[in-house]
Amino acid sequence: MAMLTESEVRAALNQVIHPSFGMSLIVLGMVNAVRVTETKIEIDLLMNCPGCPGGQATLDSIRHALRKLDSELPVKLNVLAQVWHPPWESEGLR
Repeated sequence: MAMLTESEVRAALNQVIHPSFGMSLIVLGMVNAVRVTETKIEIDLLMNCPGCPGGQATLDSIRHALRKLDSELPVKLNVLAQVWHPPWESEGLR
């Protein structure tokens, strides 16, 4: 089996819809980094509410989407300390 690519992982993450915003994690800019090696998939995420039930549901959806790509490869999700803010709340749009 060929090693997964970052593009394939990002495409899978683009199918994960945030439960509160109805858009993909990629479109929302919540995926900060993707690293794929022969031994794991590692993703750095920004979350709007890291400890809330919706946040856990999102993490579960990510794991499910990535298991479809490779059911054997471990997935490490790093929720970064920085809190995500919607792109429409950025300085330029206020």
